[in-house]
Amino acid sequence: MALHGDADARDRLRAVAGTGPASRILGPAIFASGWQALGELVATHPRSPAVVDPAFPGSADPPSADSIRVLRGSSVSLVCYGKPSALRAWRVQDGGYSVVAVLRLGAGDSLAAIESAVLRAAGARRVRRLLDDIGRRAHQQTEEIFAGVLALAVAPCSVPELAAWLRLSQRTLWRRCVELRIPSPGRLLALGRIFTVERLADWSGQPSGAVALAIGFSDYANYRRLVRRTLGAPPSQIRKQGGVGQVAMAILRALADRGSPHLGHSPALRRCGLAETDPSRLTRSAFPK
Repeated sequence: MALHGDADARDRLRAVAGTGPASRILGPAIFASGWQALGELVATHPRSPAVVDPAFPGSADPPSADSIRVLRGSSVSLVCYGKPSALRAWRVQDGGYSVVAVLRLGAGDSLAAIESAVLRAAGARRVRRLLDDIGRRAHQQTEEIFAGVLALAVAPCSVPELAAWLRLSQRTLWRRCVELRIPSPGRLLALGRIFTVERLADWSGQPSGAVALAIGFSDYANYRRLVRRTLGAPPSQIRKQGGVGQVAMAILRALADRGSPHLGHSPALRRCGLAETDPSRLTRSAFPK
């Protein structure tokens, strides 16, 4: 679902949903004619994400209270895609729904960036639930690191990319994992990629093989090997045992707080919600709690 007043942005959204690598997961984009129409679409498709231009229908101002009210109380996951001034104003206005990612119009809104943002928003409740569970069972820094993992896991990603996302050096990231007594950064990325495949398979109703190909695995055999190497069982067995829920339990077991005597409680990392308040990183994603 989408509500956007910029013609080029609409074309980009159509391309991502209709012909991009993830088009089989996402399906065609449905454009609303206005805020009320978007509210009706949200009510009809409660599990689908929505990409919205906060300044629709073209003003530089944020939407009125009446416009926003159509989304309040819904469980829709939003990607805000617009001018920086409108995005900043939206932060004061939003509530009830979940802003999962933000994209700045004309800067950092490549097709790949749009696709990643929409994939993060698809089935985002699963992500929020997992991060909430991690937050209750593990150190705050563990939750922050894995939130970064999940933000990147919709596409092929590497340890250097994860470290850069978290604004840490690779050496500091490795040391932080040792201090927290959690798996290595590479294993965390593997867990995040598996969770993302199974999450999107559950959300879309597509087989995990098709989802794996859509988010950057070269073939299903590579995904199958990763699952077996990381979880000790093939994807078919994981699905029989609960699919994405089973993967979530494996992640919670791997990240459970085992006591970290060298770590205090002052956060060394900023929470993934930073995209909501830091204009310099408006293209980053967030999983607000």
